[in-house]
Amino acid sequence: MTSSRRVVYEVFEEGSSTRIPLHIESDNKDEEYALGDIVGVGAKYSEWREFYRKGGPYARKPGERLRFWIERVSTGEYQWPELSDFVSKSIESFEEKARKYARERFIIFKILGPTETAESFFAPKPSESLLKVGQIAHSYGFAVCLKLKRQLAVKIYDKICNYILETIKAGAEIDYVDAVRIADDMAGYTGPLYPTNFIREKYIEWHRKFVEAIKKRCKYAILHCDGDLTREKLITLLSEVYDGLHPLDLCPKSTVKAAEKWVEKVAEARLMVGREIVFFTGVPVDLVFNRLVEVEEFVKIPMKLVNLLKGRHLILATTHSPYPGRGFHERLPLEKIIALRKKLLKLVS
Repeated sequence: MTSSRRVVYEVFEEGSSTRIPLHIESDNKDEEYALGDIVGVGAKYSEWREFYRKGGPYARKPGERLRFWIERVSTGEYQWPELSDFVSKSIESFEEKARKYARERFIIFKILGPTETAESFFAPKPSESLLKVGQIAHSYGFAVCLKLKRQLAVKIYDKICNYILETIKAGAEIDYVDAVRIADDMAGYTGPLYPTNFIREKYIEWHRKFVEAIKKRCKYAILHCDGDLTREKLITLLSEVYDGLHPLDLCPKSTVKAAEKWVEKVAEARLMVGREIVFFTGVPVDLVFNRLVEVEEFVKIPMKLVNLLKGRHLILATTHSPYPGRGFHERLPLEKIIALRKKLLKLVS
């Protein structure tokens, strides 16, 4: 086992290792490989991923009245793909990129979860100005449908979940996959974006099934979920299901001062957790790509988290991939990550 994979495994199994592992996410997987100990690759079904760019099959039309929209929406509006075709194409998209790094790094099989996927089914086509800069705007059409036509919304959700569950099963069977990470936002900085009964009866219960499939193949299960998970003790619920949580994006952190408060809040969240779950966090992309933040200022933030958590059950990870059009080919962001790596190595020298 390579040193990169070993240190990550030891954090999961023993709480710490000889050094704190790094996960520097990038759309460029060669960059991700070169800068950290982990490479995460998405399993994508292209048609569904395009909904956020082209508009989903259940999107409300421009100018359409809410009542007319909600009355016409039905599962029959969309021709669902063959399950086997969906799974094979998703796995193929993963292996095409991930196989290159197999066993050299800790490999994470990433997949978009059912809640975010359901929102894409209801997403309108973004404006041309947003598309030009590679961004999308969440309209939360699924959340609206859930409120107005719950039975239909749940039927669509369950159908999506079945596709995702079968893909997770297939991904977890790949021998060089070490962990599966499901990205499924359901909260914002103000707390949950969906009703409590939906989160408990559908979101949590389906995620239990996902994790059961992952554990059956002896892989680690990680959840990516934005927002303040300390609200309504969501983090306690999720920690009962998952081995790891990412990105602990609990509050805004676009300035050094704000990031210092954020780190303290992450440490407080650790105290709320009922078990020793691994936190993937500590490297806010807000500061990495902020040209006004110097290298030394930036490094203080992740190192403060290391000190507060005593370096245990922690993998220093970027909160998100770089902004559209940005990357670690840029001088200052690269210098920040290199400086952080050197600081971590000094801890074990």
